[in-house]
Amino acid sequence: MRVVCSWCRHEGRSGDLGEKAPFDDPAPTHAICARHLEQLLSTLPSPSCPAVDVLVVVHRRDLSLHDYLARTIALVRGVKVLVERRQYGGDRRRASGAVSRDRRRVERRVRRGVSLPGCTLVRFKRRV
Repeated sequence: MRVVCSWCRHEGRSGDLGEKAPFDDPAPTHAICARHLEQLLSTLPSPSCPAVDVLVVVHRRDLSLHDYLARTIALVRGVKVLVERRQYGGDRRRASGAVSRDRRRVERRVRRGVSLPGCTLVRFKRRV
C-alpha cells in the first residue's frame, strides 16, 4: 500500500510517505507526516502542565541560566522553567545487562521545541 499524508495532499503536495505491507496492493492509505504531526501536537495543551503556555527546558549543565530565568520570569503567567532531566550517555550504557536496542533508537519526546543557547522552548496551547 502507498502511504500518503492527507494534510500534505490538502496543501497540494504529493504527500508520499513510502509503502507498507501488503506491498502487492496499490491502494493508498493515509497517515500524517512528521511536519504535520508536530504542527498538530503544538495545538494541544500539555496534560501534565495545563496552565503552561511556554515551557523553558534548561540544559542541566547550565544551572545558572535556570536560576536567572526562574527569577526573571517568575511573575509571567503561563511560563514555566525546568531543568532537563534526561541523561545522555553516562553509566546506564556502561552497565551490564540486557537492554532493548529499540528503546535507545526511539525519540521519546513527543514535542520538539525551539533550541536556543542553553535551553529549549516548547509551546503549548492553553485549555479554554
